[in-house]
Amino acid sequence: MIGYPNLYDKLAEGFTPDPDLPVDEWSDRFMVIPKSTGSNEYGKYQTSRTPHAKDVMRVLSDNHPCIRVVCMVSSQMFKTQVAINWFGATVHQSPSNFLWLMPTGALQKRIAGRIDKTIAAVPELRERVAKPNSRDAKNNLDIKEYVGGSLFIATAGSAANLSELPARRVAVDEVDRCEENVDGEGDPIKLAESRQTTFRHNKKSYYYSSPTIDGESRIAELFESGTKRRALAECVHCGQAQELIFEKLVASDDGLVMYPCSECGAMHRESDKTKMFAKGLWSEADGGDGETESFTANSMYLPYGWLSWADLVKEHKAAQEKLDAGNDAMMIVFYNTRLARVWKR
Repeated sequence: MIGYPNLYDKLAEGFTPDPDLPVDEWSDRFMVIPKSTGSNEYGKYQTSRTPHAKDVMRVLSDNHPCIRVVCMVSSQMFKTQVAINWFGATVHQSPSNFLWLMPTGALQKRIAGRIDKTIAAVPELRERVAKPNSRDAKNNLDIKEYVGGSLFIATAGSAANLSELPARRVAVDEVDRCEENVDGEGDPIKLAESRQTTFRHNKKSYYYSSPTIDGESRIAELFESGTKRRALAECVHCGQAQELIFEKLVASDDGLVMYPCSECGAMHRESDKTKMFAKGLWSEADGGDGETESFTANSMYLPYGWLSWADLVKEHKAAQEKLDAGNDAMMIVFYNTRLARVWKR
């Protein structure tokens, strides 16, 4: 028998509206990174660990007027976790259909597994999403039904996956690795956005990828169409906000790698990263089409304890040796996945 206090608590809970928080605030309050995902930093999600992700999540929120968010950033940064946070906030706060496109079937399977683990770890999602193998609703590799909508996870390699599906929100993973012309029917980006036709006033798309070759990179083209915000760091000595440029790193003979402030010239060590990035600063908007918020950040902004500046210098040295020998493959990968820059042939 339920006691009166518990009964009243349950009734009050039933009448409590879902929160209406920006995605970053929702993430700090509810998101959990499961240990089973293999992440080094599992447990309660903290925006403070990757503070540059905050503004990206802010513009993905319902109360921001943009309809398109673009992240041209290095590998292993915040871009996929931001998409998962956005999905979680969608299910909890403003449920509607969500289309998530992956470049390959292997990545489709991987993200589906990661989402399943996240749902299981977050009570607010677990109670709203259909259970796996449920009789009354779907939860499988391709579709995850929840109260108010469904998540459709598809590859961008088949036009059939993109047709006859209304979706208010669209996320496209590794845009530059998606097929350029789906079954001869056109760009998967345009095909995906056509799924949003009935959501003219509240649709939103999120495109994220490291870039590829100059003139061939769709994420670079999307970035240029937007606000072109660049990640900034704050000097711990004089407070000057500045973009971190890989070529300005200074390596000593004993392997110590430091970064000089563009204003006062004082040096920064790897251990200064947390203070340098604490505010998650970005440059001011630089033009744009009025609909697209775009961001770029390189691997120098990875949190302290992840890939170090010294490791970046070593990777570049190895790539330079290959390039000097006539093989540019390693340098292209370095430019694309570490510096978030297109490679100019």
